[in-house]
Amino acid sequence: MTKSPDVSSGPAGPFSATAGTSTTMALVIDVVAVLLFTLLGRLSHESGFSITGWLGTSWPFLLGLAVAWALLLTGTLRPAPGTGLGILIVTWFIGIVVRSIVNLSLVWMFLLTSLIFLGILMIGWRAVASFVTRRQPAA
Repeated sequence: MTKSPDVSSGPAGPFSATAGTSTTMALVIDVVAVLLFTLLGRLSHESGFSITGWLGTSWPFLLGLAVAWALLLTGTLRPAPGTGLGILIVTWFIGIVVRSIVNLSLVWMFLLTSLIFLGILMIGWRAVASFVTRRQPAA
């Protein structure tokens, strides 16, 4: 039985998987980033709000995020300096593909805007965490 890699001990920085935080914290923040991304999207494009609608929009991207983190935690994707970008791309790509299959449509502008806004949230928190952890004195 192979042990999953300790992702938090991997490279740090704004494009790393954990940006100097624990693996659990990084995963939780990624989930929050995906939920925030879909919430903002729904609020800007839908009249009214419903939890079921929000979760219906969220689940393809959460599935993509789960696949990305599974690849990382099983060692299929190695913790390297650009792994955070890999998590973003896998999350976005699977989310777009699944969403397009379920909705039987693909809005081309959504491809670009979703990548930009999901990227801002998922790489943005890593940039902030990387800056904060780099400025903390060593224990």
